[in-house]
Amino acid sequence: MKKILLMTSFISIAALIIFMLVAGAFTQPSRYEGKTVTAVFFHGLNKTKEKDLVDIMLTKKGVPLSFKDIENDRKYITGFGRFRSVEVKYSETKDGIQLNIHCVEDDSGKTVQENYEGLKVKKIHVSGINFLTPGDLTRIMSTKAGQPFKNTDFEKDKMEILKIVKIDRLKTWFEKDKDGVIIYISCREKPFVFLNPEKYEGKIVKERKLYGLINLSQNDIYDQMRTTEGHPLRAVEIRDDIENIFNENKLYNIEILIEEFKDGVRLLIFCKEGQRIESVEFKGMEEFQSVDISELLALKEGQIFRRDYLEKSLKSMKDKYNSEGMFNSIISYNIIPNEDENTIKVQFIVDEGEEIKVQKISIMGARNIDYRDLAELMETKEASMFYDGAFKKDVYEQDKSKIIAYYKERGYLDAQIVEDMFEYEWENPVKQDKRAIFIIMKISEGEKYYFDGYSINISGKDGKTVFTKEEFFRDFELQEKGGVFNDLKFSQDKQTIGFKYASKGYIFAKIIPKKTVTEREVQVKGKMEKRKFVFHDISITEGEIAYIERILIKGNKKTKDKVIRREIIINENELFDARKVQISRQNISNLGFFKQVNFDFKPGSTESFVNMVVDVEEQPSGTISLGGGYGTNSGFSIFADLAENNLYGNGQRVGIKFEYGPLRRSVTLSFYEKWLFDIPLGFEFSVYYRMYENKNEPSVFPKNDATAQYETQIVGYTADFGYRFWNYFTLGFAWDHQFKNYLNPSGNSADEIFMAVSRGIQEKRTVSYYLSFNTRDNNFNPTSGVLCGLTVGLTGGTMLGGDDHYIRYTPKLNFYLSPFHLPFLKTHPVVFEFRASGTFLGQPLNSRQLEKSKPFEKNPWIEAEDRMSMGGPETIRGWDYTDNRLPESWTSVKLFDRILYGVELRVPIHPQMLWLALFFDAGSLWTDKKWEKQLTQDYRDIIDQDKTNKNVYDIREALNNKVDLMSYFRYSYGFGFRIQIPMMPLRFWFGRKMLYQEGTFKTISDYNFQFSIGDMRW
Repeated sequence: MKKILLMTSFISIAALIIFMLVAGAFTQPSRYEGKTVTAVFFHGLNKTKEKDLVDIMLTKKGVPLSFKDIENDRKYITGFGRFRSVEVKYSETKDGIQLNIHCVEDDSGKTVQENYEGLKVKKIHVSGINFLTPGDLTRIMSTKAGQPFKNTDFEKDKMEILKIVKIDRLKTWFEKDKDGVIIYISCREKPFVFLNPEKYEGKIVKERKLYGLINLSQNDIYDQMRTTEGHPLRAVEIRDDIENIFNENKLYNIEILIEEFKDGVRLLIFCKEGQRIESVEFKGMEEFQSVDISELLALKEGQIFRRDYLEKSLKSMKDKYNSEGMFNSIISYNIIPNEDENTIKVQFIVDEGEEIKVQKISIMGARNIDYRDLAELMETKEASMFYDGAFKKDVYEQDKSKIIAYYKERGYLDAQIVEDMFEYEWENPVKQDKRAIFIIMKISEGEKYYFDGYSINISGKDGKTVFTKEEFFRDFELQEKGGVFNDLKFSQDKQTIGFKYASKGYIFAKIIPKKTVTEREVQVKGKMEKRKFVFHDISITEGEIAYIERILIKGNKKTKDKVIRREIIINENELFDARKVQISRQNISNLGFFKQVNFDFKPGSTESFVNMVVDVEEQPSGTISLGGGYGTNSGFSIFADLAENNLYGNGQRVGIKFEYGPLRRSVTLSFYEKWLFDIPLGFEFSVYYRMYENKNEPSVFPKNDATAQYETQIVGYTADFGYRFWNYFTLGFAWDHQFKNYLNPSGNSADEIFMAVSRGIQEKRTVSYYLSFNTRDNNFNPTSGVLCGLTVGLTGGTMLGGDDHYIRYTPKLNFYLSPFHLPFLKTHPVVFEFRASGTFLGQPLNSRQLEKSKPFEKNPWIEAEDRMSMGGPETIRGWDYTDNRLPESWTSVKLFDRILYGVELRVPIHPQMLWLALFFDAGSLWTDKKWEKQLTQDYRDIIDQDKTNKNVYDIREALNNKVDLMSYFRYSYGFGFRIQIPMMPLRFWFGRKMLYQEGTFKTISDYNFQFSIGDMRW
């Protein structure tokens, strides 16, 4: 009995559950929202055709279910046929949802249309037309919005619509709206067939009819046509009319139909006006400004709406959000048509989603490489005090590639990520207030492989080869047999072969490596061990030599083609040369006008030719910099720099720069043309005004703590011409003409300053000749190459005149090397900069003759500012100009010759903006007995005292090896930060002073902080 009761209870409960599920399928259909409609079945139809109902429904097979559309469908079906009721039921299928529409037809014989007799017509909706417009139809109808509905008039209206030449059929249905009715008219246009106008050549045009106009007027269209009523038809004129009307009015499309009419012809002109975008709006967007996003969109206000542009715009917005780590954002859109005009509003609705951080990264399967090393490679980091934990899909994909590449560099060629997943979970399952991302990555390392060597087989033309095997072997990175196989070095070896051939024009050379893996036992640390060895047999088919057929430039909107083309050193119809291509890319990048410069190669007209496509992405060329700062030697100042670096797209630069502070005030106007007269002749012209306040150790009262000071005022202009040749060389000359005077000396200033003040304005005329060699890959942020040169500046003399007379020799050498980059960050190269420079002041030409006409006793040939100083961030960082560990002649007098050298290691934190730098600097000053006699007696006494104490030497003694150079130089080392903000490079240095004594370097200070704006020397 208990078993029967138990079974009965179980059956009852099961039946109840089944009933609730079945009932829920019909009473709670909202749970099917968004599921795919797999089938639509109609029930209860007798007089009405199922196809007619399917045509007017919004809900279709294969689309997601929308209950808003279902409600409208019920209204349309009810308004279309003789139905007393329409009920929709749902049943779930394996792939989605099935609709069963049950209709009960009205047997009264009265049409639905008659039911609305006398009701006010609220709206008339017309659909299904292409070239025609709703206005073309409603204008011929007697039924109007706002008037009572009359069944007989509407029947006549339908007959009139069907008479229009383009209408093939129509359907109507109705919807009751409060005390009125909404009428829906669905039309189908006839397929268009353009009759050959030559068939009607010469026949008189009797009539022209226009359809489809909304914003345009008929007269505007007729005025643009050569074909007119009363004149013979010409086929050529008809085709011109189509083109003119289409282009002038920016139509979406136009068609002209010609038909026989009253002993002539009639033209039926169908115009399709494109919908114009009135506005583009954004809703729900907080992370970005509308202006920033608008620049990314293909859709623009005032343009014709295009569906493909809409899809591109959606993708651009999604990519932008993904790039910022907001990968769970959802972007949708609304197209809102205006009722009275052929314009639309495009509205983007953004759900930026919640800000989700990476909580945990788990790397599983790493046995031979520490998982912490792998995690360190990843740019995706767990949220912590030092990392924000942002998740970006593209960055995460790069992280996975870095890990696999890291394994392959260490010989694990079969390494792969067999599974990875990232899950959204509650950061705190109890609170459930914040979600986080948990990343799980499973790695299969595989075995380690070892290098077993290369063999090379070259197939050349007629048995001759361009290169020998030995030429490749000596340049390969992989050399040591038995060593770990490094997949990165193997890729570099293949690139070496390709680059060598491309440099000789063999761009089509085929390089096919064939890998052979063998396993054998080798002795390792006294034990036999099985290892796998990789041997590559590289087959090279040299192929045909290639030539550049055409050079195409794209992507430049502002910059003129010639500005880019003139930087390309390879010409059309010239032999392809990879080295020249590389230099050309470097030249274009060095212009500074482009974010990216990419070269691509497309097949030419024959197999021996290729087309070179130069694709650039421009960046803003106008710069405005306003700011202020403090330099340890220049004091406080504010500055502004306004420049246009690509004037009118011609590659010219104009700018104005000024600085104002208690110690420095200046303004400079400049113009620069890199290609004067369209030849590689650079021309620069500038006008400047400068006012400096100079501070020195007191001379009259040397034990007084007060600093001696005076002002220097300079007005002048410069003109510079430099001719570039052989890709890397520049030969030029510059003219500098300035007027200088000294003002407001303090009472403890040196005698020579008071004498300079008494002489008034001093004129200086200088012509400089220079030769430079520059192979740097980037002038603004070099990572490789050499910059060396010699400048000889002739000031005054018997030929140039003026008040200052000397020759300045300035040799310099900078060498850049990037032997490696940050792990798996090829865009972050670590750079060594080796540098050496000198400045030497020599006697002017014809100095004896000059001494008679302009004796230096009356007016010294060298001013105080022209002599050399030491210390500060521009020479040896960590030392001050007035450092008491420097010889007094270096600080108080300043000398005539200077030698500097050093090395700097730059580690990129952000490769375009921020670097950590480690440095070693060395420098020295030297006197010159020929110049000493022009100094005041006080200064000569200081130098003599330093000579006696062996603290200063004449430059000639260095040439005669009479000086212990290591002990004579001053040194420093330390670290700092280089911040490259446009037009305002900032430098922060922490340097420690060093001396070389008793055969070793000795640090003599703690870290000294120095700061400067600008990068004048380094």
